[in-house]
Amino acid sequence: MDITNSTKELIVKMQPLKLKYNDLASQTFIDFYCQCKQGCDYLFPTTVKSSVTILHILQWFLLSVEKRSPYLLIELMWQDILGPTLAEYQQDEEIEANLASLFAQPELAEAVADWHRKPRPDGGVTLTLRELLKDMSDLEQE
Repeated sequence: MDITNSTKELIVKMQPLKLKYNDLASQTFIDFYCQCKQGCDYLFPTTVKSSVTILHILQWFLLSVEKRSPYLLIELMWQDILGPTLAEYQQDEEIEANLASLFAQPELAEAVADWHRKPRPDGGVTLTLRELLKDMSDLEQE
């Protein structure tokens, strides 16, 4: 399966968000999002793929966190055969194995439980999930 150029470009744009959002939940979601975009290229026809939103991917992520393993749809999406090189395939498999391992860890569920806001020293809060979703949405629109 070849990933579309637009998906490749989107993934390249998303990866730098890991520098801004270095918490476990955000880092894991960014990788999950990128894997889902690749899986959409594999599993869905163009009309279906174009209807998948960041909210769908967030829901799949949260279901996987609750289940402590990839949600069934995600398992189907991860059965892609990434190509054209062996190195790309191995990298894809490594990311998916890492995500599956993280889903099994209670630390991820704990991180997600507090993901929506982080207290700041000034007494305010940072709305981490909201800011991450906005940044991701902005990159999708570019």
